[in-house]
Amino acid sequence: MDESAGTFLQRQEPHARPGVGGRRALAVRGGALGDFILTLPSLRALRDAGYEVELLTRPAYGRLAGEAGLVSGWRALDSPDAAFLTVRNAEIPVEWQDWFLTFDVVVSWVPDIDGTFQEQVSVSGAGTFYQGDWRCSGSGPASLQLALAVGFTNSRIHAIQDLFAGENLTGCLPQQLIGLHPGSGSPTKNWAWERWLEVMIHLQDGHPQISWLIITGETEEAHLPEIAAALDRAGLPWESAVGLDLTTLSRRLRSCRAFLGHDSGISHLAAACGVVCRLLFGPTDPAVWAPLGDAVRVLRPAVPDMKCLSAGEVIDWLKHEPILLTE
Repeated sequence: MDESAGTFLQRQEPHARPGVGGRRALAVRGGALGDFILTLPSLRALRDAGYEVELLTRPAYGRLAGEAGLVSGWRALDSPDAAFLTVRNAEIPVEWQDWFLTFDVVVSWVPDIDGTFQEQVSVSGAGTFYQGDWRCSGSGPASLQLALAVGFTNSRIHAIQDLFAGENLTGCLPQQLIGLHPGSGSPTKNWAWERWLEVMIHLQDGHPQISWLIITGETEEAHLPEIAAALDRAGLPWESAVGLDLTTLSRRLRSCRAFLGHDSGISHLAAACGVVCRLLFGPTDPAVWAPLGDAVRVLRPAVPDMKCLSAGEVIDWLKHEPILLTE
């Protein structure tokens, strides 16, 4: 099937709960990975309220939500045949109109400054439209701000770490695997690789049973040879997780006993997998953008600039906020 062409994929998971009384909800979300992960508690709230939930989203996100049993199907938001959604008074294809007619409610977090998207969906005959604050312009954790759009469900909003934790895979590992993602969507959010390496060497000295899972994507791909060479020189046991699809990466993260990273979508995914997370934040406010959950701890320097954070400070912090290694 051609996913980029907007082909609808029905993905009923064995553990997905169908809608009660035929109620159906369409959730619409694009954006970066972290933005999508922060919306997952809202999808769960819809499901827990008895709605059969489908998504209009990016294909990778649709597969991830299906893997978690949160949705029964999805369509590609960025497909060419969905372009009518962003053009006022554009003709709505019959096949799309028939699909929209099946939904009792539509909850959207896509940027829609002039209301065109809402108008195009509403005139198609879809049910009640709820617009979420995609900017997270209020106060408090972003996941809770996003969840205001599904307040009509009266459902409990769960912490992100409860969503993907699933089966604990760490007991099968001969070593203690720690995931590390040295990048993010912005260079200003990143800590220097050389300092990460100092921390890794320190942890390895104290816990020789550690093995490292180094996670890189397109942003860090150019630096992977440099990263690999430094790890090999330091004699650190490691393996690469480069360019993995999100469902595969979520399974690998569930094999980790801990995760180190920045304010990034991968960090949010790790938290959603129930992994113990120790995250470094700089210019972004962790009170808004950090994942929620008891397993998540955040370090932010007094001056919110990653260059102001030394390796020694992070090592000392990890002594007080240990990554829960099991002897």
